[in-house]
Amino acid sequence: MSTATTSTRIRVDAPDAPTAFALEQRLAHLHPTAISRGPDWCVELEDFDHDRFDEIVAAVEHWLRQIGVRSTQVHIDSAVTTVVADPADRTSLGSGYDDAGVLQHCIHG
Repeated sequence: MSTATTSTRIRVDAPDAPTAFALEQRLAHLHPTAISRGPDWCVELEDFDHDRFDEIVAAVEHWLRQIGVRSTQVHIDSAVTTVVADPADRTSLGSGYDDAGVLQHCIHG
């Protein structure tokens, strides 16, 4: 008796070759491939376990912020969805830390 293995095919549109290769590198652990179709670029990969989609979307959102692009199309098998990256929060790590008087408590405590 044999069982058929199915996977989800995912294609992420990229603006150009350098950005496609950057996404390919970011998702390297999932074995993606950057592909050129004429002037258009994309990154293709398969989700064999059907459990990596959230991870892939998070990586695409981060990649979009890094390359300064607001959104891209992601093709999942025959469906198409748009992934939109919210602008990065520029709040410094630790800003507002002492609003609770932590340092004051340590000095006087």
